[in-house]
Amino acid sequence: MGKNRRSSLNRRLVAISVTVFIPMLTVMIYLLVSLSSATDAYREITHNIVYANQYTQDFKSRIDYSVYLAVISWKSVEELGDEEMMVNGFITVNPYEYIDEMEGACDLMSDRATVSTSRNQIQRVKNTLRSLEKGVKILEEGINGDWKYQEKMDYFDQNIKNMTTLIREGIQDYIYLETMNYENIRRQLDEKTQQSFMLCGAVSVIAIFIAVYMTAKANRSVTVPIRELCDMTEKVAGGDFSVRTKEVESDEIAVLSRSFNDMTKQIGWLVEDIKRQQENLHMTETRLLQAQINPHFLYNTLDAIVWLAEAHKTEEVVHMVTALSSFFRTTLSKGKDFITVQEEKSHIQSYLEIQQFRYQDILDYEIDIEEELYEFVLPKLTLQPLVENALYHGIKNKRGKGMIRIRGKKSGDDMIFKVTDDGKGMTEEELRELKQNVQRVKQDNNINSFGLTNVNQRIRHYYGSGYGLEFESRQNEGTEVTVRIKTEINQPFV
Repeated sequence: MGKNRRSSLNRRLVAISVTVFIPMLTVMIYLLVSLSSATDAYREITHNIVYANQYTQDFKSRIDYSVYLAVISWKSVEELGDEEMMVNGFITVNPYEYIDEMEGACDLMSDRATVSTSRNQIQRVKNTLRSLEKGVKILEEGINGDWKYQEKMDYFDQNIKNMTTLIREGIQDYIYLETMNYENIRRQLDEKTQQSFMLCGAVSVIAIFIAVYMTAKANRSVTVPIRELCDMTEKVAGGDFSVRTKEVESDEIAVLSRSFNDMTKQIGWLVEDIKRQQENLHMTETRLLQAQINPHFLYNTLDAIVWLAEAHKTEEVVHMVTALSSFFRTTLSKGKDFITVQEEKSHIQSYLEIQQFRYQDILDYEIDIEEELYEFVLPKLTLQPLVENALYHGIKNKRGKGMIRIRGKKSGDDMIFKVTDDGKGMTEEELRELKQNVQRVKQDNNINSFGLTNVNQRIRHYYGSGYGLEFESRQNEGTEVTVRIKTEINQPFV
């Protein structure tokens, strides 16, 4: 039995001696990968420059000459797409199709750009292409209209040729920026190479030292403390952070044991701290959302109350003060994170009553929440941010009077709330951007979507990824936000 143990220990020591050379191999692989990465970067830059040069040489001459032919009535714009080779070597193109082709090339150059400044430059080129397309359209209308020859030539010289020059210069700037990146890659390669050689030397010294050290300690028994340490590790992996190993004096295992004990103690503290932080995180998010309430809402409401009091409109003063008191009573709610659906309904009703007084010429609202939902709870400030968003980004941006509808019903084990407005609505791009912002775990400083993001993340934290916000919107028709929440009598345990 003892012989087998010694044999096993010897094999382990031999394996340790062999593995000290692995870091050296790792350094070599790292160096090769660095060289390969630099080569790929050089290849990408070269490809970008060659590709951009193709369009730099042809775009301006083809557009200018083709549009000029349309100006002198040699051919109409629609007939220029035959790519006819002229005697002077120019090829005629349809300006609109060629601009579209150029935009596609710009997209490819942007995707393959090696630095962000190049992508920004290509974006400016695309903006100029759109302006050029508009300019060609205006000129085409003038050609088909009653513009005089000199007017067409002046517009062609001052607009079309100038913009094609800007586009050519923009692509040349893109080429210049990509070329400048050669130096950055070379410098990075030099730094990585130097680091690799230094690391190789350090690893070599350490590997030799470890090999000599392990050979000198070959006769010392380490299997028992290692086995004990493995047993303790399994207990820690099972969640028991109270275990401690016995420390052996004058042995490298003692260092490992002490480090293990310190690590276990630290992990236990960290786990407890994480639990406390998770409990406080969503409380903090709710406080932060509460702090986002526009102070002008309170100031304007108080100003309105003062105005009503000076006008001796006692009933309106009482109504406004009551609504404001109810609004902030629910907002504070004695520090609770969850309130009943009935309290949330009262909260948004108070908010809309106050806002309707201020925007009575443009705002109507309707609240229809089934009474069977009143006893269930939901995170505080779930619907109010959606109503506020509907008012400020939907109704206020619309001409004429608008309507905000809040509906709630029970669907199986879920509660479905819908906040609908017939305001300005959103374009497909704006809607897609809003959905992306709301789904982000790490939020940027976009104040417009902070409240919606906060609501969505809190709902998903408490109820899971199957719950949260959904958006539908059409420009100039309105927006609908759907909220799905699980029916709960008490605050959910997460």
